[in-house]
Amino acid sequence: MSPTDLQTTWFVLLGVVWGLYLVLGGADLGVGMVLRRVDRATALRSIGPTWAANDVWLVIAVAATLGAIPGWYASWTSGLYLPLVVLLAALMLKHAAIELVGHASPVAARRWTTVLVGSSVVLAFGWGVVWAAALDGSLARGGAGGLGILSPTTALAGAAAVALCRVQGIAYLRLRVTAFRPALPVLRSAVATALLTVAAVAVVALDAADGVGAGALAVGALVVAALALAVLVREAARGHDGRTLIAGAAAAAATLTALFAALFPTPIAGRGPNAVDLADAASSATTLTAMLVIAVVLLPLLLATLAFAYVRFLRRPDDAPRAGLGSLVARATRGTLRELG
Repeated sequence: MSPTDLQTTWFVLLGVVWGLYLVLGGADLGVGMVLRRVDRATALRSIGPTWAANDVWLVIAVAATLGAIPGWYASWTSGLYLPLVVLLAALMLKHAAIELVGHASPVAARRWTTVLVGSSVVLAFGWGVVWAAALDGSLARGGAGGLGILSPTTALAGAAAVALCRVQGIAYLRLRVTAFRPALPVLRSAVATALLTVAAVAVVALDAADGVGAGALAVGALVVAALALAVLVREAARGHDGRTLIAGAAAAAATLTALFAALFPTPIAGRGPNAVDLADAASSATTLTAMLVIAVVLLPLLLATLAFAYVRFLRRPDDAPRAGLGSLVARATRGTLRELG
């Protein structure tokens, strides 16, 4: 049975929300990965106003998946029991480390820094593995409490996710704190990211489950991802950190778009107890309609709040002034708030 327009709309919305988490939160994970190479306090101040807001998208993605496509959520929780426990533990440790590292003794701070670096790597790697497993059939087959999804194919996808997050984190820190640039060379990371991502996409595509096809949208998204990776390497070589960051984010978003396009209409492809068909797994039309009304109201507000957080805290964490349009918007916003206060 083919999915309805309402079911398809929610599949697209879930792709958008997951993309917001994996792209915006991915840069935060990248910052965590390189924390030992820079001044920790300054690096954490650079993501301080936004990292928690970025992680909110994960909460929204999980809650929306449960409400809109409960069969998908059920297959994830049963088929990914142990991996999800690991990811949840890593998420809690990441949050705890960010909050506690600045209030601990020097010895404890070093330990919490190690926890933050490790949890950031685990989260990026884990999500790469999970999404690749949804495509290659290993998640549908299940088994071993979810550890059956680990394979050379999914591990390569996890490594590519780590590389994408790491290069975004490096570019972000270089852009925000110019003093970090000597300690964070970006070109090698950009080249490694491009090679790993291309290899992972090729291997996952060749190992895709039966019935998974590459439609026009998936192919177009992969072309965009390839172009973004080429721009990533070029701008990294030129030392343009802002463009490098945008190219990395575009590559991650385009790759996820291709993945969702390939998974439609089977969010978990393949054959097995955890396989999911969108038409069978989605909630009723009444539930989807009510949730859509709520989403239409709340999603723009959430996006506006996030945009305000980024604009409001555009000043660099090393207290250097920022020029350009962003500075004008930030100063205007601060002035408006002072007047309202």
